[in-house]
Amino acid sequence: MGSMKDVVVLRSSQKDVLIEEINQKLDENTKKVHFSIRPTINILASILTAAPNVEKITCPPSLYERTPKKIRTALKKIGISFEALLLTPGRPRSHPNWKISKVYDLEEKGYSAKEISDELKIPLTTVYYYLKKKA
Repeated sequence: MGSMKDVVVLRSSQKDVLIEEINQKLDENTKKVHFSIRPTINILASILTAAPNVEKITCPPSLYERTPKKIRTALKKIGISFEALLLTPGRPRSHPNWKISKVYDLEEKGYSAKEISDELKIPLTTVYYYLKKKA
């Protein structure tokens, strides 16, 4: 019996490159696969062809939500569990916490979003993002 690998993480976010990656990384010993692109029938067919014994397929929660019910049902029917899994919690913040706090301080002092953006030298869209997040 071949060695059972742990989760095979497919890193590609482009469909054609992903198909190539599937063919390189997966084999009959692959039991678990994680990927970060919206699963289409083609992608899943490629996974099942390359890894006929796969038992579990996971993807980030945001993609899981957008996966058609038809696909989830089809996987369930053939005995493959398909689940949401957060491997890496998003992109790291590009602004330090003190700067984010300052956005709120300046807003409380009556500064406009534009003034806050100029004062802290951060993009206006970022200021709006934090103000909306706080609300």
